Amino acid sequence: MECGEFDKRNKEYYKNFNAEKYFQKLIGSCGNKTSDWRELVIFDVGAHHGESADFFYRTFPGATIYSFEPNPKAASQIIEKNIPGNQVFELALTDFNGKAVFNLQDISHLSSLSLINRKSHDSLGYAEREEHESIQVETIRGDEFANRYEIPKIDLLKVDVQANEVKTIKGFSGIISMVKIVFVEVSFYDFYTQKSSISEVESALPGFEIYDIYEVSKNPKSLGVDWATLVYKNTGFKG
Repeated sequence: MECGEFDKRNKEYYKNFNAEKYFQKLIGSCGNKTSDWRELVIFDVGAHHGESADFFYRTFPGATIYSFEPNPKAASQIIEKNIPGNQVFELALTDFNGKAVFNLQDISHLSSLSLINRKSHDSLGYAEREEHESIQVETIRGDEFANRYEIPKIDLLKVDVQANEVKTIKGFSGIISMVKIVFVEVSFYDFYTQKSSISEVESALPGFEIYDIYEVSKNPKSLGVDWATLVYKNTGFKG
């Protein structure tokens, strides 16, 4: 079904879409020379196996990338990639400093501080047969980490933490005004024992406005939305 002009505009958008160009425009295009990106600071929170870190290195050569991944095996895989400019920390970023139980799922990218909801209606059967191992991990607030390592600003904060996104963003509350862009995957479905809402995310981002809905995952069973990646810009950023 087509209505109005938005379908034509979307087709033109995807015809011209390029992920590298998108992120360079999002951050603020400075050309292609390595020196142009040397002051760029990127936080990759929920780094998994370093897929995003590798993409950010290729898109912003010379940038400093901080990868946060509490899964020891996954963190070691990022280190083995030896991505230039990438520093890897075996930490879970949330809203407190200390320790927490982290659940390693048999499908690794689903690992989370939250447990899978065994009564989930949206999981397409996975919740009933999931297997996980629980380990204890170090946790830290984002603002505490930034202060400890004397990081004055963050140009891009990417958050992919499987239903813990609101708590993770709240952990940056002390320095949120020094964050330029927030790129966050928001969980709406009942897959985990907790889920998020747009209002909760936005209440944790004072001074930010939505720029884009980058990605949406639809559920073939419920016909609703499982998760969406939202992009927010800090309207008062002066870094």
